Amino acid sequence: MKKLALVLLLLLSGCSGTAKIDPKPYTGPTDTIAQDLVLWPMSTSMDMIMVGDAIVHSSVYADAKLANGTYDFTDMIARYKPIIEPYDLAFYNQETILGGSALGVSNYPRFNSPQEFGDAMLDAGFNLVSLANNHSNDTGTKALLSSNAYWKTKNAIVAGTYSTREESEAVKVYTQNGISFGFLAYTYGLNGLNLSSENAFMVDLIDLDKMKVDVEALRPLVDVLIVSVHFGSEYQNTPNTYQKNVVNKLAEWGVDIVIGNHAHAIQPIQWVGKTLVYYALGNFISGQIGTERLIGLTSAIKITKVIYGAETWIELSDLSADLTYNYYDSRMRNILIYPWDEVTTQLLPDKAAWESKYLKIVNALGANLSFGGLRK
Repeated sequence: MKKLALVLLLLLSGCSGTAKIDPKPYTGPTDTIAQDLVLWPMSTSMDMIMVGDAIVHSSVYADAKLANGTYDFTDMIARYKPIIEPYDLAFYNQETILGGSALGVSNYPRFNSPQEFGDAMLDAGFNLVSLANNHSNDTGTKALLSSNAYWKTKNAIVAGTYSTREESEAVKVYTQNGISFGFLAYTYGLNGLNLSSENAFMVDLIDLDKMKVDVEALRPLVDVLIVSVHFGSEYQNTPNTYQKNVVNKLAEWGVDIVIGNHAHAIQPIQWVGKTLVYYALGNFISGQIGTERLIGLTSAIKITKVIYGAETWIELSDLSADLTYNYYDSRMRNILIYPWDEVTTQLLPDKAAWESKYLKIVNALGANLSFGGLRK
């Protein structure tokens, strides 16, 4: 299991600047004269991979149910584990809340999912999870509290839902491979199932004023800032004006990576200045019907921290992307998530046409990518 370190926890009211790294130059042998001193740049890197929405429909949990009443989703994701596991950070959006079977599992439109699904995703190597989406409050605060308690026992970084006001106001900084990073998550709404005023802190909503405060509290403390946003028009392959407005603000405030979700469809990848934006990665796993809902996008990026003298900067490089295919049979059973290079024309007769379609969508805003290159 990849080790992730939480190195700083502050309340927003007590934020302060972070100490600067002061690397010592290599000066060579002791008899080297001053004008020949050599300053070597130092660097460290981590790599990150991202998939989209995980929606545990009734067909998904029925397929995973065992004779003893528990659930095992491991086989559904097993083919994707070799791709995910080698990465330092692996993101997905937990679309349906993991309140657990003790509260009763349920389907659309009011989801509650078995916590064993989270176990399977963690086993596959995922460790960065957005919990803020329009289904976060589907089954009330009991499910929210149960989900949060579950995630606190796991070696994963989550954001977007909270059990206490103090947790919601905390500023958290993590480190991986010597790179510090922050992670925030927000949703456009809760399907009208709004929390009471005293519990409103439990789910982070898209509120530009609040988001600016959150970003400005984290930005000076981290090398990399990652924000997940649940927004956009469902089943559309083009980002709408609202998405673009939110993204432009996040880029203006210095966010490094924006990961969009909610559309259940693939949308473009775009560089907005120095900010890498995924408007929507589509579905990773679901019981939705229609090939467009069963093909998702996976993308990876290398994050490098360079220190040269008194200067430190971050480079995002080696951007890559590929598709996934969510297979199920005519009974909506035997669910398997296939890497695109393992999808045959027996599974998907029009594979080449779908690949061409989604390559155009991904590149519609200038990403200039080809598919492949995710496997390590």
